[in-house]
Amino acid sequence: MAKKKAKTKKKTARRRVKPSKTRFIWPLLLGLVLAATMAATAYLIFLNPGTERSSRANNKSHPLYQPVQPKLAYEEDSPPEFKKKSSKPKGPQAIDNGKPRLALLIDDMGNRQKLGQQLIELDLNLSFAILPFTPHAHSLMEMAHARKRDILLHLPMEATLPKWDPGPGALSTSMSARSIKAQVRKNLEDIPHAVGVNNHMGSKFTSNKEAMRAALAPLKARNLFFLDSITIASSVAHKEAREMKIKTGRRDVFIDNEPDGAKIKAQLVHLVKIAKKHGSAIGIAHPYPATIATLEKEAAWLTEQVQLVGISTLME
Repeated sequence: MAKKKAKTKKKTARRRVKPSKTRFIWPLLLGLVLAATMAATAYLIFLNPGTERSSRANNKSHPLYQPVQPKLAYEEDSPPEFKKKSSKPKGPQAIDNGKPRLALLIDDMGNRQKLGQQLIELDLNLSFAILPFTPHAHSLMEMAHARKRDILLHLPMEATLPKWDPGPGALSTSMSARSIKAQVRKNLEDIPHAVGVNNHMGSKFTSNKEAMRAALAPLKARNLFFLDSITIASSVAHKEAREMKIKTGRRDVFIDNEPDGAKIKAQLVHLVKIAKKHGSAIGIAHPYPATIATLEKEAAWLTEQVQLVGISTLME
């Protein structure tokens, strides 16, 4: 009996020291937490989602790659202001009622049919700059031409940063003078109703004297004017056009760099003040819903303040 009791006590003792299952759960949970933390850290360091340093932002072969879209219009931090010489309206467009002349050019026409058509149908004498080789360039050009609006070739030119793609028909500073002239002629053939040209982007191209002179040569041969959109303060486009005795001008205000109704109205007020001070002014806008809504809302006020004219009448 004594031996049996001893064996029983030993078995009981063994049962008491048997390790609990919970001893294995806590290390397992700790390991999972560490693994999750390391995975999250690696994701943030190497993939870095939501920034331009992420693999999908820089790797064009990545299945989720999306090119960075440039801010439209001005390519520097803020548009420069230029001092204009005060002038009175002259010639056939002289105004009898004392109102200054104001030309409002809509850039980037050709990619958006509905918005472009809405702008053309506004009861305002707007001018339109149409991008070559765009899906709706021809139909919008014919609509604007039927309403006797001024039409410009919106000439794509090389920007300062490669991420800003000017689109089809673009001119670059790496092209030879002969190639630049040939491309300008092709672009003009695509927009045959153009009475003039202005630059689309072009912060790098318009700063290059030799490139600009090559681009302007076909315009001189066709007696077309050039409007410098001034996408960079160092642009020499206006200066070179004047030296080549090509009719030219330069914009005063971008209306909708910030496509917000209140800010667009403020820019219109600023443009009208310039027109009243100097006798004329040139503004540039884009086919944005906010721009259309603001122009519709402010049409009566705008026509009370100034006489809207085709942009060709302000080229000198």
